[in-house]
Amino acid sequence: MPRKPHPRSAEAEAYRKLYRDPRWCGPHGIRRQTLRRDLWTCQRCGCLVIEGNRHHPQAAVVNHKLKHKGDEALFFDLANTETVCKTDHDTLIQREEARGYVIGADIDGRPVDPNHPWNAR
Repeated sequence: MPRKPHPRSAEAEAYRKLYRDPRWCGPHGIRRQTLRRDLWTCQRCGCLVIEGNRHHPQAAVVNHKLKHKGDEALFFDLANTETVCKTDHDTLIQREEARGYVIGADIDGRPVDPNHPWNAR
């Protein structure tokens, strides 16, 4: 039975190789530096992240704050990374990227992101 193709775009497939680059995944790479800097703590919900099982809800994911789209300067920029758990990466962050603004409100109920449609007034 043939394998079903992954739903990634051709553009995304072109820069997948960056995730195998030793500057990213090596023992002293950006991914490991991010996890150490953030003390293995999700920067969104505060849970401790774990290595070893990438399917676990608290699996360690290093997220790029700004989409790099293959731009190596952004991809390998430590300041552009944050440690998050798999749950937050696969839900909250994906929704924010699709919507184009950060989800959340201040104590008065106003959206925290200036790009939120409610702030366009």
